[in-house]
Amino acid sequence: MSARLLSFRRLRLLLPVALAVLAACGSRVPTVLAPLPDRPWLVLPGDEVTVRVYREPDLTGQYIVTAKGDVFIPGVGRIPAAGMTADSISAVITSAYTRRIKDAIVDVGLVRNLPVLGQVVSPGVYRAEPTMSVQQIIAKAGGVRGTSLKMPTYLLQKGSDGSRYTLAADLRLDRLAIDAGDALLVVSPSWVERTAPGIATLNQFAGALSIILSILLISKK
Repeated sequence: MSARLLSFRRLRLLLPVALAVLAACGSRVPTVLAPLPDRPWLVLPGDEVTVRVYREPDLTGQYIVTAKGDVFIPGVGRIPAAGMTADSISAVITSAYTRRIKDAIVDVGLVRNLPVLGQVVSPGVYRAEPTMSVQQIIAKAGGVRGTSLKMPTYLLQKGSDGSRYTLAADLRLDRLAIDAGDALLVVSPSWVERTAPGIATLNQFAGALSIILSILLISKK
């Protein structure tokens, strides 16, 4: 058997193996962000409960949830609000007023100061409502900064441990487990992060090709 034929056969055997290894390595994209917890916005101490009772100006106002988690609403009394969802506290207040006032029209809302940081025009703390979307609260911070940031990543960063969760732009805030100390971030992958998978793939391909060429050279000797 000639050396050239032997080299060709070795190439046929090794090339599929090298390409298979290359494909497997290239598909392993590391996951660095955790999945979003399936827990809605819950009332926290410091949140503001806004109440509007139509045709009843004395019952309209803004009320702060105390450090103990209670909120006092005129005409309703003290409510243990902490831990309730936006829908739950709205139902409690609306039900209390409709029992007291005939044909009452009640509008209940929640407001929380939420930091919006990262690549936005005006980073800072903004008043956020559960009915707002991620994109709407980002817009309050002036929107994404820089025309080159075409595909920004929206993150919820937890104040407790610094973990980060990716967010869809149209996701409503009342679907997020936003706790005290949390913040919304707008970030863009760095050039290294964007190009690292491609560079790694090229390096792996070069390594596989180097092995094949080395075998061919040995076979010729």
